[in-house]
Amino acid sequence: MVVQRLVDAYIIGLGDNSDNSELLEKLIECITSGDASLLELVQALGSYLASEEASRRSKGVHVLSEVLKGLPEAAIPTQAISRLVQFFCARLSDATCVPYVLTAINALVRLPAFSNQYSIDVLNALFKEVHVQSFQYSTRSTAYQLLELVMQNHPESAKQMGDDFVLGFAQMLDGEKDPRSLSVAFQLVPKIAALVDIKNNAEDIFDVIFCYFPITFKNRDGDPSAISAESLKAALRSAITCSPYFGEMAVKPLVSKTTATATSAKIDAFETLAAGTCTFSPDVYRKELESLVEQIREDVFMSSEESVVDAALETLEAVYSIIKPESTSSVPGSPMDTSDQIAVANDSSSPLDYVLKEAVFQLTADEIKNSEQIGRILRAAARSSPYNCSVISDAVIPIVIERLDSTEVLTVRRELMDVLNHVLSASCDVDRKAECLEADKINLLNIYRPDSSVPLDKEYSFLHITRLKGITLLVLMPDFLSGDEMAVALQTLARASIERNEDENVNKEATHLLIQLSQSKPEQIQTVVLPMFFSALREKIIAVQRVSHLLNALGAIGVSASKILIPVLNGLVEIVTSGELAPPHCLATVSTIRKMIEAIIVAKDGASICHELISSVVSPLSDWVYQIAKKSTGEHALSLLVLEIARTTVSTFSSLGSEEQQQYLEAMFARYQPVATAVQTEGVESGSSLVQLLPLFSSAICSCWPQTKLPVDDLAGFIGNLSAVAVATSSQIQRDVCFEIIASVVNKTSDSKQRSALTQTALDRADQAAEPCSLAHVLLRNWLARALVKCSDKRGYEMVSWLLEQITSASPHAAAAAEGFSIILGDHDWSVTTQTHGVIKVLSKQRFYATVVPQLTSQFQVGNDAVKTNLLVVLTNTVRHMPKSVLMNGVENVVPLLLSAIRLTEGGLKAASIRTIAMVIIESPDTVQNELVSSIVPLLIASLDQNGTKNSVEVRRTACDALALIPEKYIYPVVQSTRKDVLRALTTARDDRKRLVRQDATKAYNKWLSLGDS
Repeated sequence: MVVQRLVDAYIIGLGDNSDNSELLEKLIECITSGDASLLELVQALGSYLASEEASRRSKGVHVLSEVLKGLPEAAIPTQAISRLVQFFCARLSDATCVPYVLTAINALVRLPAFSNQYSIDVLNALFKEVHVQSFQYSTRSTAYQLLELVMQNHPESAKQMGDDFVLGFAQMLDGEKDPRSLSVAFQLVPKIAALVDIKNNAEDIFDVIFCYFPITFKNRDGDPSAISAESLKAALRSAITCSPYFGEMAVKPLVSKTTATATSAKIDAFETLAAGTCTFSPDVYRKELESLVEQIREDVFMSSEESVVDAALETLEAVYSIIKPESTSSVPGSPMDTSDQIAVANDSSSPLDYVLKEAVFQLTADEIKNSEQIGRILRAAARSSPYNCSVISDAVIPIVIERLDSTEVLTVRRELMDVLNHVLSASCDVDRKAECLEADKINLLNIYRPDSSVPLDKEYSFLHITRLKGITLLVLMPDFLSGDEMAVALQTLARASIERNEDENVNKEATHLLIQLSQSKPEQIQTVVLPMFFSALREKIIAVQRVSHLLNALGAIGVSASKILIPVLNGLVEIVTSGELAPPHCLATVSTIRKMIEAIIVAKDGASICHELISSVVSPLSDWVYQIAKKSTGEHALSLLVLEIARTTVSTFSSLGSEEQQQYLEAMFARYQPVATAVQTEGVESGSSLVQLLPLFSSAICSCWPQTKLPVDDLAGFIGNLSAVAVATSSQIQRDVCFEIIASVVNKTSDSKQRSALTQTALDRADQAAEPCSLAHVLLRNWLARALVKCSDKRGYEMVSWLLEQITSASPHAAAAAEGFSIILGDHDWSVTTQTHGVIKVLSKQRFYATVVPQLTSQFQVGNDAVKTNLLVVLTNTVRHMPKSVLMNGVENVVPLLLSAIRLTEGGLKAASIRTIAMVIIESPDTVQNELVSSIVPLLIASLDQNGTKNSVEVRRTACDALALIPEKYIYPVVQSTRKDVLRALTTARDDRKRLVRQDATKAYNKWLSLGDS
């Protein structure tokens, strides 16, 4: 009775389109718990299942299928499965019940007791009784899912059905149009071909799937779950090429479709032909090879789409990889003169002759045409196999060598060498040396030997670059060059990179080729090339520009190959520490070392070599700068060197583990005891060499992990001493270093009570050491605010409130307090940063913005002009470091202040305010539309004046960029009244004394000029 009531209620709910999930759960629970049986459910549904009304039968089957789908395996008796299968097979002839019957069968197929015979019975009924394409997508999808489940769980039943299974599937798919169903069906075809012998019905199934080729489909924008056009093409391609039985039917129509005018269809045809080489017989390609090669040649020669050319060449390579030349005239190693090779080309007995015929004809003509295209085709064919590579090399290389010997025309020589390079490249790709290469080795070396008769100017640079590429290929050729010959070749490339050329592209190409070789020939690069670069750097008279080029080249070579990195770094360190370089060159070299280390550390497993970098790079550079500091060289040059070495220390030291960091710090404090003492010693002269070295200590200490223990006995005393020294010292370097260390230590202290105690210690010692409210006190609170705000400590906002009070009370240091907000939020090389393991909470900036900006807004309303100016500096320093998402929240309240900032500030602050306004124009143009004509545009126009003292180059460029945005975001009527003024101002700006400003002004002018045309 309970089951009957639930069934009746469920069916009533179906009629009312109600949510029946609760009733369904009760039915499933009732059967699962044993309170009722599946037989009782069928009996309760009896009047519905046997009804003469289609709708009642449909509802009855619907209930039964939903219950079966939700029941666990144990709740369905094994003896019931047979009767259920018979029932559902019979119901497949009832069109109204089919959707629910398929759902129920899918649930049964998953059961362990569902036998192969049941699968056969179900599929026979499906193929016989159901016209799948007459149903909606959901039903068709369930039918395809049933086939997949049968093949997955009962593969023997599909094999036993054989041809019936294949024909049934073809019948189901015929007429399908929905891309979702097609994607599933296409993926089923390879599974069917692998499971069932489709030989007898290959044509039937092929005709059904190939009618969709080439498939065109545009997926829905913004729907990540939608089927993509590429995935649908890939599924169809896999289906077409999954069986060798499809080859005879597929290749010819695919070749004909390569002549399509649509780029996507042409590429799809080429890619499908290439994919078919994995399964189709070579004979089916051989029949169509001539027409295919002709079409590929046409596309390579004529197509403007590089994607088409790439697809065509990949297809050529794939096809020739399975077709082996059989002509005895093309046996590798058989000597042939030019006439013999032409004869071979005219004899189409070998498949490769379709390629060689045109190539030989062009290479022996008086005027060579399309040399680049010929070379690419030869390379693709030669790359297909070592054998084919030998055949093509033996046929082409002697012709090219003979032509090079007989011509002096540089353009012809370059074209011939270009073809030769492509053929040699194929030999490198297949890692096989053609027989003819050994015989023509002397000729090849002579061809690529630098020719002093060719001028080193831009007109002939293409020839030099082609020659350098050829030399590289000879080096890469397996077992071709002897050790001495390879050394000469590498020296040639190194000289081309090092020596000055009128066309810098020659230098760049030579460097690029050395980078390529460093990955395959690292030992030779290390022994031959690197010494030449180091020797060039050691020259006594060397231009800055050349030093920059040499360092860039060495940096690129070192980073490209791990085996080269340490030798390059060691060589550069040795040059720096030898004292042979001028100070500017030393700085550039150390900067290159830092950039190389930064690049390698971000790479995978880059941190594993940091310990070696500390000992081989950081320590020697630190020792060297410590020694030269004693000689009292120029303060500025020394400080720049120290800063670069400190940045290098950060890159390596921050990647070490905490224990390694601790060991290094202890050794550092012991080795540089005078410097370590000077960090926390008052009265050190600002010009002292020890002071110049302090950033080395700051960078190391600030780069530590929070758990790294500093080599000091009393941390609180250490922080207190630093604070006292910072406020009392006359050295800006010493003061900054002390503040950096204090901020880093406070920020990384995990215990809130200890962090608060350290903060208070720093404040108390500062008050004891100097008069409160001095400039140093202001800076101390800026740095403490940085440390505490980033870790979301409430004391950080006490520091911020103190600073704002200094600003609003017209303190003597109000301007410094305002500028110091860039310390709180801005970037730094090492103190309290993500790279150096600073504790930075995710929402720290959002909290700062929400706390500080309302205070600025309220204080701005009541402050005098001086206070307003400083508040605007605070605002600008705040917004320039905020994420876009934070700024756009309540931006309408900040816009008036930003406009005031544009009026009253200058330099970088003014530019930052303009950039923020520009961001608002991009993200929310309606927000500032009312102020656009009256306030924003006039301020931007005023910012273009190159004679204005507040308008730096950065300000003028930023104003041009902002003006250029307005025509893109606003319609003509909104800005019509100001268009003439803007054009007049931009016309003047186009004559600015700075080229970059002129360029930006011209772009903005063109946009305003075309405003309203459309």
